[in-house]
Amino acid sequence: MPINDRSDVYTLVTRLAEECGKAGLVATVISPTRVHVNAGVHSRLAETIRCHPDADERLMWWWSWGEPICPAASIDLAVRRIAHVVAPGVGDR
Repeated sequence: MPINDRSDVYTLVTRLAEECGKAGLVATVISPTRVHVNAGVHSRLAETIRCHPDADERLMWWWSWGEPICPAASIDLAVRRIAHVVAPGVGDR
């Protein structure tokens, strides 16, 4: 998926939030480039995921601590990895 402008990034962020929801996570778009994800109201684990380019200008998902998760177009992979962190066992299904 070629990324043409900020609206494309927002579309990816929105899709990530939707797919996280389908995977049983609670995801909220908190800015045009960020999604806050947790495993629900009783979960103490949460993460803010950011979508922005890497040094080679490839659009990626990033953890809050600055490590890349995966390419932004790989939403299913991102959901599995996020679930593994915020809801151990959920992303392993």
